[in-house]
Amino acid sequence: MTEYLLFPGCVASVRELGYEMAMRAVFKRLDVNLRQRDDFNCCMPACLVHSVDYERGLALTSRNLAIAEQEDLPLMTLCSSCFGNLSRAKYLLDHNPEIKEDVNKLLGEVGREYKGKVRIEHVVTSLYKDYSPDGLRELSVKPLTGLRAAPFYGCHLFLPQRYSGFDDAEFPQKLDRLIESTGATSIDYHEKTACCIGCGSFFGKVSEEAGLKLAETILDDVKESGADAIVATCPFCMMQLEVGQIKLKESKGKEYGIPVIHFVDVLGLSMGVKPEELGLDLRRVDVTPLLKRLNRI
Repeated sequence: MTEYLLFPGCVASVRELGYEMAMRAVFKRLDVNLRQRDDFNCCMPACLVHSVDYERGLALTSRNLAIAEQEDLPLMTLCSSCFGNLSRAKYLLDHNPEIKEDVNKLLGEVGREYKGKVRIEHVVTSLYKDYSPDGLRELSVKPLTGLRAAPFYGCHLFLPQRYSGFDDAEFPQKLDRLIESTGATSIDYHEKTACCIGCGSFFGKVSEEAGLKLAETILDDVKESGADAIVATCPFCMMQLEVGQIKLKESKGKEYGIPVIHFVDVLGLSMGVKPEELGLDLRRVDVTPLLKRLNRI
């Protein structure tokens, strides 16, 4: 049995509960055991504590890595931002002995030590590495033939490449291959690797306005592509592109009606998992028309 230590993060478990439900339903079908701890702290994006005290910010991120090493399990994140922040910390500590020493002095004050043994994965990277697109294709007993899916990679799953090491930094393709493994068609469009501003949208009015402009550009491109749905990898991206549709309708009267779902939703549907088990009724943009067209309800 495959086993991971789950790092739930802040967003998925609170603002994107449907995504966590979908992940748990799919991984249960795959017989993957998810061990949990209740003493993780925030992954600490670089825009938070790091901007005031970089060393302590890095130590706070690295504390989570030390906990995973104590469990002797690979650490799997739900959130791409968490994946990027934890991967960045690991890279910096593994490649800079002086930084590692300074961080471990701080960790030592709370009885922790980072040794460099932990492996960090994301829900999507673990599925790709553990099963491969060909393996997932064999598990897709109810292929999603006819679904035109717009992959939205986000940033932190593959950037910077030296941190994540998952996909090509300029032309990522692995999410496309995963989508195709479910029987769906992956649609190519210009904004598939754009930034949605993610957690940056929380930092005041300017960031909110910038986030909405980015969402509008992305959504316009998806609509023009003729895709039936956006398939994302990150709960921040899902939230931005759903809330963006609501705000753009209110402010500009723009009607998109484009469902925003996660890859585990697509995989789950192709494996025969019921929509309610995937939490699809919790999405902000109604998924019912899409499910009816795919004969899933």
